[in-house]
Amino acid sequence: MAFDRMIRGTSAATTTELILTNARLVLDEEVVRGTLVLRGGRIASVEQAPSHLPAAVDLDGDFLIPGLVDLHTDNLEKHFQPRRGVTWDGVAAAIAHDGQVASAGITTVYDSLTLGAADGWDMRAELVEPMLDGLDEARRHGMLRIDHRLHLRCEVTHDAITSEFARHAARHAVAMLSLMDHAPGDRQVPDLDDYRQRYLRLFDGNAARVDAHIDRLVTASRELGPANRRALADHARDVRIPLATHDDRSPAHIADALALGAVFTEFPTTLEAARAARAQGLPTLMGTPNLIRGGSHSGNVAAGTLVGEGLLDLLASDYIPASLLKGAFRLAEPPYDLDLPTAIAMVTSRPAAVAGLADRGRLAPGLRADLVRVQPVQGRPIVREVFVQGQRVA
Repeated sequence: MAFDRMIRGTSAATTTELILTNARLVLDEEVVRGTLVLRGGRIASVEQAPSHLPAAVDLDGDFLIPGLVDLHTDNLEKHFQPRRGVTWDGVAAAIAHDGQVASAGITTVYDSLTLGAADGWDMRAELVEPMLDGLDEARRHGMLRIDHRLHLRCEVTHDAITSEFARHAARHAVAMLSLMDHAPGDRQVPDLDDYRQRYLRLFDGNAARVDAHIDRLVTASRELGPANRRALADHARDVRIPLATHDDRSPAHIADALALGAVFTEFPTTLEAARAARAQGLPTLMGTPNLIRGGSHSGNVAAGTLVGEGLLDLLASDYIPASLLKGAFRLAEPPYDLDLPTAIAMVTSRPAAVAGLADRGRLAPGLRADLVRVQPVQGRPIVREVFVQGQRVA
C-alpha cells in the first residue's frame, strides 16, 4: 500500500520551495548565469544572479532549459510491438515509453498513433485501441512521469476514417489531429516505381497484389480524400484541437492546409512547400532524426536545408526521443550557428504555442516548472535531471 501511494504521489505538484542556482538559464533571448525559484509546481521567480541561500541547489554551471514539448513521436508503438508479430502489455508499454521520453528531457509528449492504415500497415490498426487503453490506465493510476497527450494521425484514403476517428475520440481525449495521404505518386512517395519495388518485397513479390494496392490508394486519394480531409478538419475546428497536415509537397498543398485551418505543416517534403508555408505564415515542423542524420530517410528535403533557408520553426523527435534535445543543440553549432535561445525555442516554446499550451515552454514566472538540467559532455548534451511541475522525475 505504501509503495502504491508513493507511485501515485509522483504526479502531484509539489508545494515546497526549490531553489536551483548557478545554472546557465536559457531564456527567451539570452543565456544568463542565475537562479530559478520553484514553488507550488510553478516558476516563482527568475533571478539573473546566483543565490547564496543555504537551501539553494548548485547546478555547477549546467544549462537549465524548459522541458521539451514533442508534438510527434511514434515511440509508443515500439514498446507495444517490440518485434513483428509480438505485442506487449499496454500498461507496461506505456510506462516504458514514458520513462524513455522523460529521460530524454521531454516533459510534454504528443503520442502519435495512426488511424486508417493501408494494406501493409494492417497490424498498426489492431494496435491502436490496446495502446490507448494502456496509456489511459497508466495515466489514471498515476504511473506516468510526464504529460501525455494524444495525437491521432488520420489516413484520408481510408473509406471509414471519419467513423474510425469518431469511435476512438468518443473513448479517449484527443489533443491533436493530423491529416495524411500516403497514396503513391505524390506527397511522401512521388516515385511510383520506387514505391512498387518496396511493396513487392513487402507482398512477397506478388505484382498483381501490389498493383491493386496502388490502384486502391490512388483512387481513394482522388475520390475520398477531399471529403475526408474536410470532415476531419471541421471536427478539429468544432472541438478546438490543433490541426496539422502531413507531407505537404507543393504550394497547392499548403494553400489547402491553410483553408482547412491547419496550425502547422508536418514534414513538408520539398523546399518549394516549405517556402510557400513561410510565405503564408504556416509554421513548419521537421524531425530531429532527419536533422541529425543529414537528410530524410525517404529521400525528401533535408531539415538542415530548411534551417539554412530560415524556413524551420519546429522540431519533433519523430521516432527517436533522445534526438530532440540533441537536435536543438546541434542547431547552435556549425554550419547552422543559431543562437541557443532560438534553437531551444524550436523544441519548447514554439511547439507549446502551436499546441495552444500557454502555461509551459519558457523559463518565466507563473509558468509550469517543467525543466531539464543539461550538461555538455564531449560535445553532447546530456540530461542530468528532469523536473515536471517542480518535482524531479528523471
